[in-house]
Amino acid sequence: MASPEGPARATSSSEGSTEDSAKGPTEVRTGPAARVWVVNPARAGLLGWLFRYVAFALVGMGWVVVLSGVAAYRWFAADLPEVETIESYASIAPGVTQIYSADGAVLAQVAREHRSYARYEDVPEPLVQAFLAAEDRRFFEHGGLDHRGLARALLANLRSGTIRQGGSTITQQVAKGFLTQEQTITRKIREAILSVRMESRLPKERILEVYLNKIFLGHGAYGVAAAASRYFGKPLPELTLAEHALIAGLARAPSRYSPLADPERAKERRGVVLQDMVEAGYITAAQRDAADAEPIVLAGDQPDPFRVRAPYYAEHVRQTVLETLGEEALLTQGLRIETPLELSLQARAAIEVDRALRRLDNRQGWRGPVAQLRREPARQELRRRLRQEYGDAVLDDELRWYLGIVTKVNKFNAWVDVGAKEAVLPLRHMAWASRYNRNSGVNELQLDDVRKALEEGDVIWVQRVSDPRGGPPDPERPELTMVLLGQLPRVEAALYTVDHQTGDVVVMQGGRDYDRSQFNRCTQACRQPGSVFKAIYYALALDSPRYGMDTILEDKPYEPEPGEVWDPQNLHGTLSGQVLLRNAFIHSLNLPSIRLFSKLGADEVVKWSRRLGFSTEFIADRALSLGASCVRIDELTRAFGVFVRGGRSWQPHAIRRVVDKRGVVVLDQRHPWDEGMDVAGRLDALGRLATEPPTQIVDARTAFLITKMMRDVVTSGIGRYATKIGVPAGGKSGTASKRQNTTDTWFVGFTARYVTAAWMGDDEYERSMGDEEASYTTATPMWTGFMEAIVEGIPHPDQLPVGKPEGVVSKVVEFETGMVKQSATLWFR
Repeated sequence: MASPEGPARATSSSEGSTEDSAKGPTEVRTGPAARVWVVNPARAGLLGWLFRYVAFALVGMGWVVVLSGVAAYRWFAADLPEVETIESYASIAPGVTQIYSADGAVLAQVAREHRSYARYEDVPEPLVQAFLAAEDRRFFEHGGLDHRGLARALLANLRSGTIRQGGSTITQQVAKGFLTQEQTITRKIREAILSVRMESRLPKERILEVYLNKIFLGHGAYGVAAAASRYFGKPLPELTLAEHALIAGLARAPSRYSPLADPERAKERRGVVLQDMVEAGYITAAQRDAADAEPIVLAGDQPDPFRVRAPYYAEHVRQTVLETLGEEALLTQGLRIETPLELSLQARAAIEVDRALRRLDNRQGWRGPVAQLRREPARQELRRRLRQEYGDAVLDDELRWYLGIVTKVNKFNAWVDVGAKEAVLPLRHMAWASRYNRNSGVNELQLDDVRKALEEGDVIWVQRVSDPRGGPPDPERPELTMVLLGQLPRVEAALYTVDHQTGDVVVMQGGRDYDRSQFNRCTQACRQPGSVFKAIYYALALDSPRYGMDTILEDKPYEPEPGEVWDPQNLHGTLSGQVLLRNAFIHSLNLPSIRLFSKLGADEVVKWSRRLGFSTEFIADRALSLGASCVRIDELTRAFGVFVRGGRSWQPHAIRRVVDKRGVVVLDQRHPWDEGMDVAGRLDALGRLATEPPTQIVDARTAFLITKMMRDVVTSGIGRYATKIGVPAGGKSGTASKRQNTTDTWFVGFTARYVTAAWMGDDEYERSMGDEEASYTTATPMWTGFMEAIVEGIPHPDQLPVGKPEGVVSKVVEFETGMVKQSATLWFR
């Protein structure tokens, strides 16, 4: 029931609440004077509660973001390169492997990336400033990420939906170089993380050093030092301000701004970089204008040392290192490969090969002009190109061959336009040019009328006559240069020389022209050796007590087996009845040699050949007695070297030493006599020689006897032409044929220091080298011309072999040759 005093009142008190509750329900009074007391009042209103919920949500989201960020960072940072790897880039940067001759000349450079490392302190300051102005002006201020540039790039990329702008700092570009090249957001994040790491642990100068050496600047040049060499042919200190700016301008787009591809665009880009340098405060406007006015002077096309010096040799060395050390070491380790190649002798070998081939080629006849231009516009265009190629110095070099176009002919002369000069070609300097016949072995036919070989419009090869004799061919124009006619030889030749005392391969001319044929005939060709092979099994005979130099062999007609069509004969068809073994060898008589071979046994000859180091397949029949199975030039040379070395084993090598970019010797094959060795190296070489001495694979007495007989080949036998070299020499010649066609001619000879193999032959077996051609008309003269240069200035002993082993004695033996009695000193074991 309501109280008469007013509305009910609720009371609540913190004091005595226990007491009140114990007394029972709280009294409620109503009435006008009643008050309401709120028990357990709310501590906040709606806004307060809303604030609390939002705060809790934000804190929770913050933790989620933090944890997600940590997880994302760890995911993006996983497998990133260690900063230490970047710091040590100088030691891990791919290097350029270089092959050197004995005198230190570069023969070839081999690498995946052609670069030359330069320390930061060795990079000119203007070049550094040019890169900073063009690529990252705030490099020394930011911490690896340029937020302004990143914001600009991000906005452009979001609008396009792809990566269109980089906005990368130099630090980011360095980081990118150690990551994948894909254009994705993931890669950009990884790049940013690595950039910050680098900035926190590496000095700015070290980061800039890596950048300046790793950046690709076009045309195979990695790094500023390589670019300076590639474009201007200069080391870094010699660059001008304009050249600094041009190189820095390449960083944006090497192919687009290449001075080799587009000089005008490169110049425009250079001007932009120069202006950037002005704005950055590195140079003044006056310096900019002076540099901008400087013309671009490029180094031009430098001759490739690989092709102009010793391509066959260098390629053989490259292949050897590839097989020995592996591709990765060859292409990335910056190896220094030292070879024993003598450049002057290599150049002489190339000349002698070319001369010998041209002499034989001329004897075979004229195969026709290079081209025939019947229309005048084509002739004018050729004249223009010849003037551009040869310039005003055309025909000044007496050793060079020039292209020219025939302008007029009569019976006795042809007039030839060779660029800026006109020359006259008389009949006497092209009399060899009778028509070539591939089905005939008849050589040296003579031409009696120029018009039978040439006509107006023919494009031909000519060479200046070094010693013109007689009156001028054209009396009305005596000032005309006299030339002779030539053509590119069709046959091939090779020269291979080894110092048999040290094993150094000093010359390897594997063909006439590497650009025409990369096939190295010294190490890859397998050719029939002909009578050169007689030295192998005659040595086997002398190794037996059954045979000696004075053994009598029958020189009678060959007796074929039933059904056999092989009918070998001696050179020129001679027969002597009976002949000394020594004489049969030095005169290269086939018939007694075949009988000796048969007595020795084909299988025994093959076994003996393997002992001497031959690896090619031999057909063990009587035809092997005349060299019917093929051999390699280098292996044949090694076998002859065993004889002249007194029967001791050896291994010719084209590599003296290999050193990696850290200076560690990877391979060392130097002999203790090597002139370029220091004391420590010589001691090491002596140690190797003491622990791995040569093996005596042939009795020293046998080696002495066969060497003596090959010496007699030169002094008294079929190789007399070789005496022209002026020092004691020995050797063996050989001529091989197929179906009556002469295909190969040889002379393998030696002195007290060198052993040299000379070979000439037809790669394609298209035509006989000539019915009257043999080793003494082809290979032996080539060997002699070359060896004259090799032995010049080198003292040689008077005797060959140099030493005589114990157990060998000599006696004078008389014999008859036809109606003449002769005597010779023969040696016996």
